Amino acid sequence: MIEERILKILSSMSLEEKIAQLMAVSVDSLLDDHNRFSREKAVKIIGRGIGQIARVAGSRRRLSPSEVASIINEIQSFLIKETRMRIPAIVHEECLAGLMGRGATSFPHPIGLA
Repeated sequence: MIEERILKILSSMSLEEKIAQLMAVSVDSLLDDHNRFSREKAVKIIGRGIGQIARVAGSRRRLSPSEVASIINEIQSFLIKETRMRIPAIVHEECLAGLMGRGATSFPHPIGLA
């Protein structure tokens, strides 16, 4: 049963790992100066896991869609292969008025349509 598996995972997690699952980090904190995934930064910042990776497409680095996909894959691979609990993160982005990413369409907010 799924419930049993969840209880087994939770019972084996440290308090720090449980807290990490409640947190989010911006993708910018995991990239080097050349917009590449930095394993060294990941070990320090998400070495115990992380619940969410935020602002991947809409980061200040203006990544292309293929760069976004590649970076997400590298982060998830790190989490699955190099953290003790091997739990992937939820990836989320700002989309209130459309995807906040390079080349994406942004629509007016409802107040702008009034």
